[in-house]
Amino acid sequence: MVGKAEIATTDSSERPAGTREAILDAAEQLFAERGFSGTSVRDIVRASESSPPSLYHFFGSKENLLVELVTDRYNRYCDALELALKDAATGFDVCKSLIDFVVTNMEQQPHTAKFLFSIMFGPQQDVPKGPLQELLVRWELIIHQRLRDVAPGVSEDRLSFVRTMLNGLIAPPILLFLTTGIKSFPTELSNCLALRAADVLTDAHPVCVWPSFSAT
Repeated sequence: MVGKAEIATTDSSERPAGTREAILDAAEQLFAERGFSGTSVRDIVRASESSPPSLYHFFGSKENLLVELVTDRYNRYCDALELALKDAATGFDVCKSLIDFVVTNMEQQPHTAKFLFSIMFGPQQDVPKGPLQELLVRWELIIHQRLRDVAPGVSEDRLSFVRTMLNGLIAPPILLFLTTGIKSFPTELSNCLALRAADVLTDAHPVCVWPSFSAT
């Protein structure tokens, strides 16, 4: 599986115990495994060899810790996604590069991928929505803009439909990854899915107007 851009990470075993980064690393792994509600402050400080006062000193609360963690990991993920898509010259290239990127990071960075996907696609009732709502739109904006760049004559409604279709095509591998731990997928997967999505950019079939954010 080709992965042109990977998330820059540091081995958590290299983090000094009790530091801010050690707390973030421990929280990422625990949130990925147990979810936000299923992870306590005690769990985090135990895993990071820290203390509740240290966690509250750095972050103020478990909710603030989550927001800072999502902001850090998600921005890194999106920076790497932009890099992976920047040389795409056609709609097919955008779709294939996106799917390659997602699958490669599930294989190589499973804790980060599981954490981010659980926040992006999982139950939202226990996630602080206000601070994260605007941030989590960035993924959609990157995909939409790259599709617009390579297909300038395509209507916004069709671009939105293709972007939504891509999310739907990626969802089954992500769900398998989240629910079963499967991290390796057939090498032809990205090619097959990308061909399906890219065809919608130029085919004659109608598309529906998809309600979403503004992609201006």
